[in-house]
Amino acid sequence: MKAQKIRIWDLPVRLFHWSLVIAFIAAYLTGEVLTDFDWHQRIGLFIVFLISFRLVWGVIGSTTARFSQFVRGKQAVGDYLKGQWQGVGHNPVGGWSVVLMLILLFAMIITGLFANNDADFKGPWAFLVSDATSSLLTSIHTGLFEFLMIVVFIHVGAIAFYKWIMAKDLLTPMIKGDALAELETDQSTQGGGALAILVALAIALLAVWAASGVWYQPPVKPPVSSPDW
Repeated sequence: MKAQKIRIWDLPVRLFHWSLVIAFIAAYLTGEVLTDFDWHQRIGLFIVFLISFRLVWGVIGSTTARFSQFVRGKQAVGDYLKGQWQGVGHNPVGGWSVVLMLILLFAMIITGLFANNDADFKGPWAFLVSDATSSLLTSIHTGLFEFLMIVVFIHVGAIAFYKWIMAKDLLTPMIKGDALAELETDQSTQGGGALAILVALAIALLAVWAASGVWYQPPVKPPVSSPDW
């Protein structure tokens, strides 16, 4: 019997994934190569949008996108490492790697909002902290990025390992959305309709507004009066 093709990843998950890949590369180029911090901040705000959307989508999105479906306990992780786990979507180890990357990206976002370049650029929330704290958070932001680079390389290496050693293609389903079912009981991802998309988009846009700092109005300096003589 020919294996049935099922939908593994919905369109929002795939758009998030590849948009984040592009944004991550752009953030590296603007921050480390071109040192264009205005564009680095714009890209950072775009990442705020992406991460906020994904966090919401992980609660109200389609089944394979939900944290409740792919964040599993040590029993499932142990079964997977023994080769005894089967399922649709992220495996237990892959699910925790997604959580790790989201945590690192969230931490990078927060520290980046307070960062500065020791010259003419300050993050949109830098006014909330002292210069010393801003410099500390800038160092943490840079360190987190370097650590995230290691995690990304491991992630890419795992995809290659699955492709060439395990003979399992993880890349194509993240492009096309579909894959062959491994079990007769495997079903396509469900849920995450238009209303869920609108809610996730609205919350993500609100997060970008908050992160941008446009709500802050700096105090007006009193005019300097010149002596009357």
